[in-house]
Amino acid sequence: MESLSRKDAIWEAATFFFTCLVFVVPLVVVFFLTPQISLGVQEKPPAGCRKLGLATSSNLDDQYEQRYRQSNTPDKGAGGSPIGKVKALFVYPIKSCYPVELLQGEIVRTGIKYDRQFSFAQLISGQPELDTGKTSHTWKIITARQFPRLTKVKTEAWVPDPKSSSYTKNNLWAKSDGCIVVTFPFTPDITMSREGLANLWTVIKAKLAAGSLTAEPTVSFRLPFDPTAERIERKKYTREELAVFKDSPQALNVGTEIEPNVLAQLKYFLGVSNPLTLFRIDKQSYREVHRCAPGKEEVGYQPVIGLSDGYPLHLLNLASVRDVESHLPMEGPKSLNAIRFRANIYITGPPPFAEDSWKFVRIGSTKFQVSCRTARCVLPNVDPKTGVKDNNEPLSTLRSYRLVDEGAGASPCLGMQMTPVSADGGEVRVGDEIEVLETGEHHYIKP
Repeated sequence: MESLSRKDAIWEAATFFFTCLVFVVPLVVVFFLTPQISLGVQEKPPAGCRKLGLATSSNLDDQYEQRYRQSNTPDKGAGGSPIGKVKALFVYPIKSCYPVELLQGEIVRTGIKYDRQFSFAQLISGQPELDTGKTSHTWKIITARQFPRLTKVKTEAWVPDPKSSSYTKNNLWAKSDGCIVVTFPFTPDITMSREGLANLWTVIKAKLAAGSLTAEPTVSFRLPFDPTAERIERKKYTREELAVFKDSPQALNVGTEIEPNVLAQLKYFLGVSNPLTLFRIDKQSYREVHRCAPGKEEVGYQPVIGLSDGYPLHLLNLASVRDVESHLPMEGPKSLNAIRFRANIYITGPPPFAEDSWKFVRIGSTKFQVSCRTARCVLPNVDPKTGVKDNNEPLSTLRSYRLVDEGAGASPCLGMQMTPVSADGGEVRVGDEIEVLETGEHHYIKP
């Protein structure tokens, strides 16, 4: 027995030595021979800028509490006292990607500044023409409807800050009205080559830094928010037609801002097989909003949008979300993160669906026309935290009792689309009171 124990001990020691030889030693060698992957080194913030938005926790962290499941003010009609408050504000610099949360937002003609000015797009090729053999190619936006993992692509908005020690007027980001930082998870290939072992160390660093075995390394790139003519020429942007549902505005193809290897990693992460690029709406080609929005004769200007689906702003009542949640079946998601519905302005106070009849509201000091209800598609079925799409919910539940607008047909409704009444803009803040100025009927008009 003693002999067997000694053999076991020798075997364990040999196994430990072999493991160190094969795995630990190469990692140590890679660590010392590859200084650019040292632990804890973070990319420097964009020079001369400060980060826009909340630094830590979200104003929606407590969204599931009982107090948001019902009205905490009586339902008021037109001209009544304030009916509720702004709970949270969000912008989505890149369409369908994870949002940036704000404490206050500047209202511009297209909605809240920084909202949905960019979109990823894939190149779609048509069938060859029978007579010429030519094939048409069209850039079309992609959204989380087709590629759910877009919600895991995080964006940061950095704005010029003259108080920063690195600020200069000629800085790229200062001249471009800020910088957008885009980050997505990507685990590189791990092999026994030096590059593969370097990748292994990158993975280990990510897990150590996050204090989690499930953490993934990330890849980032940066781009100017509003590129100058000089930047457009130097980076060889192209102006191309971009298919945005039934619209085809001219937009700036800013794909040259993304390194080819990073773009390849992003395609792999998202599951896109066609050519992929990133577009920015051309400020000279904003998309005019008609349908249920007020016209120039009503508000003195023609409402426009960047790359939003249909209207400048989207408002959502948290009590309405919780009501939908209460109708969910036992199978599927048990709770609904309100971010699934991708609103700009989340409010609390009114009872569920009170907003269905609003026609004009004042939020803080800024007046809005409530243009129409929001007709829902499959996008809220995507969990924004995981990028996983449920086959049924919450769309099936919405269809069971929220077919409330004849104009929307078979599309259920939740939330309201809004248009600023003044082209001069304004501001909205978390905590702003909401006053209902006028109520009435809504009839959704399809695009």
